[in-house]
Amino acid sequence: MENNDLGFIKFDLKTFKEIYEKRELDINENLIKKASELISNYNCFISNYDAKSLWEKKKMMAQKKNKPNIRNKPRVILIDFSDEMKCKKEFTSYLNKLTDVNKETIYNKIYNFIRELNDEVKNSLFDVLINFIKVSSNNIYIDVLYLFEEKFIKENISNYLKNFKEKKEWIPEEIIIENKILYDNNNYDKYCLYVKLKKNSLSILKALLIILNRMENIMEIEELSNEIFNDIHKYLQTDMNIYKHIIELLLDELILILDYHKNLNIIEKLRKINLNDYEYSTKFKIMKILDLYK
Repeated sequence: MENNDLGFIKFDLKTFKEIYEKRELDINENLIKKASELISNYNCFISNYDAKSLWEKKKMMAQKKNKPNIRNKPRVILIDFSDEMKCKKEFTSYLNKLTDVNKETIYNKIYNFIRELNDEVKNSLFDVLINFIKVSSNNIYIDVLYLFEEKFIKENISNYLKNFKEKKEWIPEEIIIENKILYDNNNYDKYCLYVKLKKNSLSILKALLIILNRMENIMEIEELSNEIFNDIHKYLQTDMNIYKHIIELLLDELILILDYHKNLNIIEKLRKINLNDYEYSTKFKIMKILDLYK
């Protein structure tokens, strides 16, 4: 035992071991109790304590606790791109979500979607698109057509236009009904049907005109104007009390067409009509055309 410069008492390790082994040191009972408490409550007093291992374990637990709770990703159900019905449903969902605000995002999704489809399935989507165009004249649906290949556009528009002319779809069959019945106060449902079909007819005709104009197919536009004028002329020779609503629909359609292609021959024929023979609403529509193309 010796003193150091700091005044501490030091025991040589050999001396300490000799005293411990001979149990000559009287260990206080309170010290034993205290030692037991320390071992029970603090890991660092355990004889096999591994500070590094415990630190790593605590660090891992802390990281796990602070890690955000990420939900499992939803399962992606892959579409069978040969399944026509599933593809129609997927395509319809895109069109339902389409607005002027999000159109660029939806157009991109549609473009990528249709690239995976075979020609047969893609052709079936044309009918879905046409139905959306019929109920809305918004150009966002017409622009969807131009996400398809040029060959697809030409073939489907050609087929649709052929059918459109053969069936004279600018005059929906459902509205060939007597005017008196149409405007009867007790026949509200039929009148609503007429308004709906009139809107659909104007929407699809407008879409066809936009598409044909982009294709620079003036001959088809001129042929449509001639066909519609021939029907106007035919119905003008009938009883106006019965077919007034059809004549006025046809005149609205003719105004749309002339806006894309000025058919001078039709305009001259309209000038020869005796307007005094017709009701004011019909006269007004004809006069509107004549005033536009003096």
